[in-house]
Amino acid sequence: STMVLKKSYLFASVISILVIAWVISGRFGTSEVENAETVAAHTTVSSSLPHVRAKVFTAKTKTTEVLIRGRTEAVRKVQVRTEAAGAVVRTPFEKGSNVQEGDVLCELSLNARDARMAEAEALMRQRWLEFDASQKLAAKGHRSETKVASARAAYDAARAQVKQREVELANTRVTAPFDGIYEARLVEAGDYMKVGDACATLIDLDPFLVVGQVSEIEVSAFHIGDPGTAILVTGEVVHGKIRFVGRSANEATRTFRIELEVPNEEHKLRDGVTAQISVPSRKIMAHLIPPSVLTLSDDGVVGVRTLNSEKEVQFEAVTILDDGAAGIWVGGLTNQVTIITTGQEFVTTGQEVNVTYEPTAEAKL
Repeated sequence: STMVLKKSYLFASVISILVIAWVISGRFGTSEVENAETVAAHTTVSSSLPHVRAKVFTAKTKTTEVLIRGRTEAVRKVQVRTEAAGAVVRTPFEKGSNVQEGDVLCELSLNARDARMAEAEALMRQRWLEFDASQKLAAKGHRSETKVASARAAYDAARAQVKQREVELANTRVTAPFDGIYEARLVEAGDYMKVGDACATLIDLDPFLVVGQVSEIEVSAFHIGDPGTAILVTGEVVHGKIRFVGRSANEATRTFRIELEVPNEEHKLRDGVTAQISVPSRKIMAHLIPPSVLTLSDDGVVGVRTLNSEKEVQFEAVTILDDGAAGIWVGGLTNQVTIITTGQEFVTTGQEVNVTYEPTAEAKL
């Protein structure tokens, strides 16, 4: 009987232990299954998100430039004109010659000018003798003061006549008003010139000008003395300073004239060559980015796709300021921004993405 009772207790204990073990194993087994299902769900969601590459860009100081189309222009280009009439007897210079101030460009025949000069000089000498004699007689009391004054006036008039004849003779020699290039011969020996006719075209090549027209909006960016650069269509690059900013707009185009003065000591620049003028305007904060990251919004606006702190895609419109070998300068972004560099065309605004970040150190774009 005692033996049977002990076996019953032992059997009950074993059953209890098995039940407890079964309950515990069921609880933990369920937990492990649930955990496995949760991980699998997260993995499935994560793997379903689009994958992109992104990089953090920081704004830098950028000096903006105003670019205008223009052309080269001689600082002085004049048609030298005669102040006398007569036949041309000599044109000593060939086109393209360097001339100095005072060199004779055209010479006219004297005609009777030299004879009139001799006549005026003879009359002046006569008037001087009469005036001198009147002074001596007046000193002895034999001539009135009025007679002396009349003789003095006659002498002064004769002397003025000589001056006039000298000018007439000088005007037969048309001379260069400044150092420059004899650009064009407008008359030949034997031609007859009237007063005001052009003898030759003379160009002053140093310094030289690069001129352009700027709009009403841009003109405020230009100031006298500002540095500027001009790139000629020939490939030449010249540097100078703004020397003139127009105050009155062209009535037809509503633009203002700008003059960039540049050195031309070697006379390499030519008049009328197309050029592009670049003048720094102001300093702003901008981002230097690769052109490949640019995209278009649904409305056709140029911009970039960025990521917020939740790794959600955003679209940011940008303004293109400048471009070059290093990349494109753009404005309109916050100081530090995460830009999608690969995959931006396959995601939309508000979409969550998987991200691989590129190095943020200054890299070659």
